[in-house]
Amino acid sequence: MSGRLSLKQRATHAAIRAGLTILSVIVGLSVGAAQFLQWLRLRHLRLKPRPGDIYVATAAKSGTTWMQQIVYQLVTGGRGEFEHIYQVSPFLEELISAPWAERVLDALPSPRILKTHMDWPHLKAPPDSRVIYVTRNAADALVSIHNHRVLNEGYRFDFDTSFFHGDKLVRHWFRHLESWWPHRNDANVLHVRYEDLVADLEGSIRRVARFLGIPIEEERMGDILEKCGFAYMKRHDARFDTRIGFFDAREAGKPTFIRKGAVGDGRTELSPELQAALDSRLAPLREKLGLGPSDV
Repeated sequence: MSGRLSLKQRATHAAIRAGLTILSVIVGLSVGAAQFLQWLRLRHLRLKPRPGDIYVATAAKSGTTWMQQIVYQLVTGGRGEFEHIYQVSPFLEELISAPWAERVLDALPSPRILKTHMDWPHLKAPPDSRVIYVTRNAADALVSIHNHRVLNEGYRFDFDTSFFHGDKLVRHWFRHLESWWPHRNDANVLHVRYEDLVADLEGSIRRVARFLGIPIEEERMGDILEKCGFAYMKRHDARFDTRIGFFDAREAGKPTFIRKGAVGDGRTELSPELQAALDSRLAPLREKLGLGPSDV
């Protein structure tokens, strides 16, 4: 007998798949609601927003860690040292259910530097705070998300349209763009392009400093630039990497958290099918948000 399934078996498999899909939606909605309630508790009871709080608000793999380092070195005049970036700029979503969140947040000196990937309606940063919203070219971000998954989960996922359509970070990248882009010119928001950081780091750092009202000690600018440079962050990769564990060794070369810091890298690494899928997904957002070719 061949391995073909009978009509009854195929119907059973289809019913199971449908049931699992419905269940995953229900569970997803329940988890999302629970996380939102936990965030409300964190924001109103534990975070206790202060005037001047600085939020680094980005989609994943769009320059978050780089901007955290820039802001911290501006605040400290290039003197900032730490064992890990989260000691001086914690990730809000990681604190949502942590019983020690209030203690950590209370202990941070002002201005607090807070990392978040939340959509705009969830964060709703107070008007007396400052938000630095960083965006990155879509293809470059997609390559970096894939690198992140390989590093974080220890498995070398195929970089194809299945990954593109199925990965939750990819889905969130689009949702984050749609929620934040209309607010990029809000009074308390500074929109920074990753590509501008690469092209003119010093100019971008000075722009961030002006927005935050931080005077730069010119004699310290060299130290700020060094510590915010890609070479320094790559050399101290462990200070910026929150993930550990085994990784898939089928191919040589373990991916690192600070990857390349390149612009345009994504276009060369995406297959034609994956590029077409990305363009197709971006097209309605480009029209809806008025995005130009160089925006993302």
